[in-house]
Amino acid sequence: MFTLGAGEMPESSVVIFLGSSKDKQQAQRIVSFWKENGFKVNHKLRVLSAHKVPEAVLKAVREYEESFDGIVFIAVAGRSNALGPLISGHSLSPVINCPVLSEKFNYLDLLSSLRMPSNVPCSTVLEPENAALHAVKLLALKDQRLKKKLSGYMKKVKQEIKKEDGMIALETD
Repeated sequence: MFTLGAGEMPESSVVIFLGSSKDKQQAQRIVSFWKENGFKVNHKLRVLSAHKVPEAVLKAVREYEESFDGIVFIAVAGRSNALGPLISGHSLSPVINCPVLSEKFNYLDLLSSLRMPSNVPCSTVLEPENAALHAVKLLALKDQRLKKKLSGYMKKVKQEIKKEDGMIALETD
């Protein structure tokens, strides 16, 4: 959700494109990560298929890039993920693929998110929480508020590992 006052430009914005409404659970995990960890990221979810309505995808990408300074796109799509490459090929902003994988296809649907055509780079991140964190890191390059929050988050992660290490060391002594 973009929550802005009149004339206010967000420093940090993410648009999560879903290939279909079936992909909503994966997208919700991204949003939940931000909320649970106190990252105030302006975001919007859209359901727009690269295969079925490519014109609508491209129109939305253009509108977001014209309206927001510093935006990251996340493509959440299952099966044949053309969404990320379509966005990347028509955008100057970073694109993260976070594919919805299926056991039905022995996870081979992942290949459509890994093998990109030339000149349409996308990062591919399998875990929605890591896709959310990757978006935060990209936005933090320009957003000092987010960079400070990210620094605190990373310190907390490191402290938790050190604590776990200490606990396991006590168990083995």
